[in-house]
Amino acid sequence: MRALAIVVILLLQVTVFCFTSAYVSWEMPELEGYRSLLERLTGRSVNGTYILIIASSAGEFSELSGIGYWFLAAATGNTIIVQPLSLVQNLPRTLAHEMSHLILRDYQLPYWLEEGIVCYITGEWVGREEIILDEVKTLDYSKMDFMTYRSYSYTCWVEVSRLLRNRSFGELIAEFGEGGKRRIE
Repeated sequence: MRALAIVVILLLQVTVFCFTSAYVSWEMPELEGYRSLLERLTGRSVNGTYILIIASSAGEFSELSGIGYWFLAAATGNTIIVQPLSLVQNLPRTLAHEMSHLILRDYQLPYWLEEGIVCYITGEWVGREEIILDEVKTLDYSKMDFMTYRSYSYTCWVEVSRLLRNRSFGELIAEFGEGGKRRIE
């Protein structure tokens, strides 16, 4: 009887995932504009194929990604995890955003700079406004709620847009990079 109770408890702890998976690549025509801008900015050819996991629910997304249910997508390793497609307004832009994170991680940038560059590439904040946060460079984004993270992402984009008016990508890497694999001369 005790063994049966243990088995029942173990079975109740098993999580069943119902996600869909596919492959996505920078070669997709829908991503051409984003890829072109990223290549112009970095001065490097951009390519790569990634595993795309589309969660079946916000709860499953959070379980798979390990981040809050209010995030739209996440990228780790060679994998992009997105919310159910009914919650994703612009899938190509969302994919370009996450794929850009994966490319830029090679440069080992502070996260605020990486997020700002990614938003610069995707243009997701153009024509929109959010609250501008102070000290964006020292904030811990991993502990933010939905609205604070939106303001954080927007502030990163504003700061990077300002920096790129006077500096090249290579100059940003030299100033803020932490010894990435691909250094820009």
